[in-house]
Amino acid sequence: MALSKHGSPVRGMENVAQSSVRDQRFGRMFRNLPSAAYTEDALTDLAKTMFQGEFADKIEANKPVDVALNEREPEDENPTIPAGFTYFGQFLDHDITFDPASSLDRFNDPNALQDFRTPRLDLDSVYGSGPADQPFLYEPDELHLLVGDDKDFDQGRKKRPDLPRNTAKIRRALLGDKRNDENVIVSQLHTTFLRFHNKVVDTLGTRDFELCQQTVRWHYQWIVLHDFLPRIVGKDTYKRVIVGRGEKPVIRFYNPQGRYAFIPVEFSVAAYRYGHSMVRPSYSLNRIVVAPDPVQQPFNGKQATFHRIPIFSLMNVADHPRANLNGFRELPGFWAIDWSFFFEGITPDGPAPAGAVLPQPSYKIDTLLVDPLTSLPDHQQEPIKIRRALAALNLLRGWRLGLPSGQAVARHMEMEALSDEELFDSEDADVRAARGHVLRQHPGIFQDNAPLWFYILREAEIAADSRHLGPVGGTIVAEVIAGLIREDRHSFLAQWPKWRPTLPGREAGHFTMADMINFTNR
Repeated sequence: MALSKHGSPVRGMENVAQSSVRDQRFGRMFRNLPSAAYTEDALTDLAKTMFQGEFADKIEANKPVDVALNEREPEDENPTIPAGFTYFGQFLDHDITFDPASSLDRFNDPNALQDFRTPRLDLDSVYGSGPADQPFLYEPDELHLLVGDDKDFDQGRKKRPDLPRNTAKIRRALLGDKRNDENVIVSQLHTTFLRFHNKVVDTLGTRDFELCQQTVRWHYQWIVLHDFLPRIVGKDTYKRVIVGRGEKPVIRFYNPQGRYAFIPVEFSVAAYRYGHSMVRPSYSLNRIVVAPDPVQQPFNGKQATFHRIPIFSLMNVADHPRANLNGFRELPGFWAIDWSFFFEGITPDGPAPAGAVLPQPSYKIDTLLVDPLTSLPDHQQEPIKIRRALAALNLLRGWRLGLPSGQAVARHMEMEALSDEELFDSEDADVRAARGHVLRQHPGIFQDNAPLWFYILREAEIAADSRHLGPVGGTIVAEVIAGLIREDRHSFLAQWPKWRPTLPGREAGHFTMADMINFTNR
């Protein structure tokens, strides 16, 4: 063991990451393609056409801005992907990428950006750097992960903890990645992984921390490859890239430089941001916590009425802790999530409200984001109003990082590129008119030159009826995720490709998010 000059062990040396994926940098997937050129005005004008804009009309008509838990929204909802996978995708993103350094106000070289997460699916956002280096994440036995206070909604029948938190006035979460507390849903998902690890420790009955950790990681990697990806990329792309259970993926375009993996910006800044369009404006959490308190909340200077709890709002949670799902604060009492509201196949925690449509579906993968994402809580100090909107931030970041156009990527992948007419058309007459206006206001800017993120969302609309990603977006997502697992020499794909999950599930040799949650809740 390495020693410091004072003779004590160098902090963290006993927990050096055991992986061949050490580069921890961003890079380019399509290095020979030129960067697409735009103007900031053109991108922000396009961003203004990428929101549903329904709240204003509903407020004007004195109607609730969302639907009740027993109502369906066939025009907006994606019945093939339960809402929980929106936030599982966010949790996965936080496991592999973090870029606090790039800027919207200057051009950035992706090859010079540091990824502050390890580019592998190793749950470092959960484990941190291990019990010896970050003991505040662990119980004193250095085997179990620390969990927070119980927030049970079912009269104390089960333990449903919050994240572990400090004792400050605003109780901050003790996490390997603070972003997993940025909304209530992802924070509860993180807590579920803490509990999953603890359940594995108890089930295996061993003091071998690394064995327990490997068991958790391999089952997590399996869920990503064989439960999450088929839903997101579609069955055809799954069969072509992932191939199937017990087979090594077929990867054509994601080629790590040298022997080290990296995160392509085409993935992190474009293709993997598909999930922003899947976000619902509001959610119910369990049979007790269905609606927000207060029901009416300010939106663009007017009062909006919600049936479910808005994913974001500008209501001050210090005064109204049950107003929204904003994060970075202690979970209110009774707000523990009943995961049958978010995933199929979950053993429910009791009778659901009469007529409830469960699990709540995600929204469609398309070029329209919900209205709460026009004004992000953590961007309220931004003087340029459009830069508070998620669509504008995504388009500007892609431009500043020099992404190629969607058409250039499609042709490079030997796929037929969508035409301008297809890309800037819309089934909604108002959206079609607004985008036509953008093209006239910025002549030539978007001609055969669609921003990659916009292209991938529109491709999903056209090629997959908004139910999953199309061939370009799906291939990028599938290849990068499978490639990161393959390149990690401690993953199950690298060590034992024909490995099968060993924990109990509904199907022998298979393991899903529902299986993980049911196993954890036993």
